This record gives sequence, C-alpha cells and structure tokens, in this order.
Amino acid sequence: MCTRPGPFTRVGVPSREQPKRRGHRDLRLTGRARCRRAEGAFSMSSDPSSARPHLIVVCTANAIRSPFVENLLRKRLAERGVHGVELESAGTAARSGGPAEEGARALARARGFSLDAHRTRLLEERMLSAGTTVLCAERAHRRVVRGMRPDLIGQAFTIREFARLLDGARPADGPNTWSAILSAVARARFGDRHVAQSEDDIVDPIGQDAPVWVEFEQRATSAVEVIVEAMSGLAQPAPDRRAPAVPTTRRAYRAATRARARDAHL
Repeated sequence: MCTRPGPFTRVGVPSREQPKRRGHRDLRLTGRARCRRAEGAFSMSSDPSSARPHLIVVCTANAIRSPFVENLLRKRLAERGVHGVELESAGTAARSGGPAEEGARALARARGFSLDAHRTRLLEERMLSAGTTVLCAERAHRRVVRGMRPDLIGQAFTIREFARLLDGARPADGPNTWSAILSAVARARFGDRHVAQSEDDIVDPIGQDAPVWVEFEQRATSAVEVIVEAMSGLAQPAPDRRAPAVPTTRRAYRAATRARARDAHL
C-alpha cells in the first residue's frame, strides 16, 4: 500500500518499512496542534501568565514609525499607571546607530516626549524571544518577522491589525494578564474579516508632503490608544519578580538541559 512520505521517509518506500533511528520522534503535527501553535500555545516559557509583556515595534529604517509608536506607547502606558512592560523597536533594513528623522522628532515633541536619544537598530533574530509580541508598521515587515521566527506566527501583527483585533476581542473570565489578551486576540484573528492592505499598514511618510505626515500621525496614535486602553487594566507583576530566561536556540536549549541534569545529580 502506498503511503504519503513523512519527514523522514524515502520516496517510494512505505513509511512502516523505514528503520527508526534511536531517539526518533514523529515531528508531524495534527490540525489541532497546528492551530494551537498558531495561537502561540507552543511557548517555551514556564509560566506565560506571569511574564512581563515584551513588545518590539518594527518598521523599515527604525527612524520614524517604529520609534514614534514605541515611545508614544511608553508615555501613554506610564500615564495610565501601567508598568513592567518592556518596549523596544528595530527596522528590517535599518542602518544601526542613526538618529530619528527630524519629522518624527517634531511630532514627538508636539506629543510631549522626545526621540532625540533614539538610535536606529537593525532587526535581528536574537531580539525575538518566545514571549515577544511583534507590532509591525506594514504587512511586509510582518512577513520578515515570520520568516525569521515561524513559531511567532501567533504573536506577530501589524500595529493597526492588532488594534482592530483588540476592538473585537473578548478576554476570558479571569485575571487580566497579557497572556489572556493575546489568547483573545488570537481567537479574534481566526474570525477576522478580510481587509485591504491599506487598512492594516501605517503609511511611510519619509519624503512625503505634510498631509501624509498627518495621516501617519493619526493612524499611529489611534492604534496606540486602543492598545493602551486594553493594557490599562493589566494585572501588575511583583516589582522584583523576573521571568526566567528562555533558551531561544537549539544549542542554548541543549545546554540548559545538560545544566539541569547536572544540578539534579548534585
């Protein structure tokens, strides 16, 4: 009988006849498991409900959109009394070490915060941990993030997409944690209506006239306000509590496993 080849099956040989290697595991996922992974359920963190939120905002050059959103979020969350949120930003094609664009610095000053100390950073895979939520300026940036870390498919959104899903999300009864918010957003995403790309993206105003800068500011600030409102009731972790470090590579995971084994024999 002919069977479909699995991940370790030679073409033309039934999988039942394949010799199994010692320690071999079947890595294929069921449909339900794939859905759970898409919701971010396959996290390596030991207690995601108690972890501090880690958000990284992504655009192209990390000079206008992502630093503006990052720092506006930081300011508005502080004004609402929300602490313990780790915020940073990066660009998919950034030249590291440059300043924010003057137009973004001017908008920031008008909003009561400063981008003068900001320095651009290139997005790298090491910045994306298992518990990271990634908010992108455009769908194109979201594709880059998913290419770097396919396991973050349920935690990578455009900024406006995330705000839209938050509007329709209904967290389950229980503590208002970041984990509960993400689960509600994941459920809302499965039933989300199809929208045009222009409804998900924040326009890039670089080199554009004043009306485009106004459009950028309006779209960015309206999305930030929705996100801040959803986070304003977050259960705050204890100030001295830190989430355990999570291995982000296979090598680091094997090293951590060996260290635990050594500790168990002491």
